[in-house]
Amino acid sequence: MREVPVDELQAQGGHEQGENQASAPPPPPPPDNPKANADLSPAPRWRLFARRPLTIVLALVAGLVVASAAGIAYATYDYARDYDGEMLPGTVIAGVDVSGLTYDEALAAVEAAVAPQLDRTVRLTYEGKTWETTPRELGARSTAEKLVREALDLSEETTFFKMMRMRVLGEGLGFERDVVIVYPRAGVRSFVDGVAEGFDRPARDAAIDYSTGWVEFIEAREGREVKRAKTRRALLQTLRAGGDEVELAVKTTAPEETGERFDQVLLVRIGENKLYLYEDGEITHEWVVATGQPEYMTPTGLFEVTEKRYMPTWVNPAPDTWGADLPASIPPGPGNPLGVRALNWSAPGIRFHGTSALYSLGYNASHGCVRLSNEDVIELYDLVEVGTPIVSVVAGPLKPLYTSTPDPIVVPGDDDAEADEVQRQNARGERSAERRAAERQG
Repeated sequence: MREVPVDELQAQGGHEQGENQASAPPPPPPPDNPKANADLSPAPRWRLFARRPLTIVLALVAGLVVASAAGIAYATYDYARDYDGEMLPGTVIAGVDVSGLTYDEALAAVEAAVAPQLDRTVRLTYEGKTWETTPRELGARSTAEKLVREALDLSEETTFFKMMRMRVLGEGLGFERDVVIVYPRAGVRSFVDGVAEGFDRPARDAAIDYSTGWVEFIEAREGREVKRAKTRRALLQTLRAGGDEVELAVKTTAPEETGERFDQVLLVRIGENKLYLYEDGEITHEWVVATGQPEYMTPTGLFEVTEKRYMPTWVNPAPDTWGADLPASIPPGPGNPLGVRALNWSAPGIRFHGTSALYSLGYNASHGCVRLSNEDVIELYDLVEVGTPIVSVVAGPLKPLYTSTPDPIVVPGDDDAEADEVQRQNARGERSAERRAAERQG
């Protein structure tokens, strides 16, 4: 049996229909109802077949979208679970990428990065002296803990859709911060105050110390004081700028008494009965002298030369007591008790002066003055100036030459030969009554 193609069947059907239409009477006119004009014939089958692939495609696309959305949602959920309690990607603090770290891990990493700033050595300097500290010792602290907490909070507060974008598109959290170092003023103040307490000192005048019986010289020293407020400001500025050295701000004060006053110093050692001249701190001259008797002691302490007298006139210092039988004054010359030169002390009635009674030198023989031979007193007169300091100390047992009786009776000493010589001089009557009285005064 031969298969007839559809096209041929349709052609045959059309032909037969055409033949039938040629023999049939014409159809009546259509009614006025518009619905009657509608084509009620069923849609061709080929149209139905043409719509099915589109529907299938749409269904497949919809299924793929749903499946993809579900996959993305699951992947996002898994992503969020992986970073639970950790910093999300894109978290950078102090230049350290802390993504994927816990709070403690992130804090440790950031603090390690900041540690060199907190532990660097910072110096205060002044004329070769150095005081060291570190920002951490000053109490400096960083904002690392605060920033790590903020980053973790932001990670935990990130929305699901934000995480989806981060997971799918590779976006980061976008948290990038620099740590700030905070320098408390209290720590800086305490450090500067501590430096100042060990550094400040008052000005010291030049002085002499004779507590040992000899003269020791104390040099003048300028005073100094830390300008605390200025130093604190400079230190804070340097710390904040990342610097490590600050010059100590200092105020200096000059001493009132400089060493020039003690370029020359005279030292009288009573008992040893010697006079020493210090120049520039060293003994350059010494002379044997006579000092005051026990009942008329040469004063001790610190004095100075107030007047230099060339060929002095002796003036009776006690006309109503022991000098009552002596003249009111004795002019310069061989009989003058003051010899050829005299140098007055700042102590009343006391002076260095010459004498021709050489036997008295080395003893406590005067009424308080210090006697030198005329030759020695001329040398002393030429060496020192008015204002030269005089130190007088008791340096040993006294060696009295006379008793307190009016006539000079020798008290034998340890040196019998010297005592015999004094007795011989007394026996020859070399001293007049005036001379004896004047010697007791001078």
